[in-house]
Amino acid sequence: MNTRAWIVFLDESGVSLLPQIRRTYAPRGRTPLLRYRLNWKRASMAGALGYHSTDPERGARLCFHLKPGSYDTTALIEVLE
Repeated sequence: MNTRAWIVFLDESGVSLLPQIRRTYAPRGRTPLLRYRLNWKRASMAGALGYHSTDPERGARLCFHLKPGSYDTTALIEVLE
């Protein structure tokens, strides 16, 4: 029996760093002009929650990885390694 086995749940999420605009105030009849830089920066985070399959006393382990830009398959495999 392999006692080194882990059960791992992995999830990845991305966030855009553009400002969120909800409501603005301007004089009646004039459309407000909103100016900001369009750099379209993105950040991504991958998180893994692991449980040891044969030793529950070890407890759960939480690991995460931050990356500028987006993940692809190769980058997510590197996170698991």
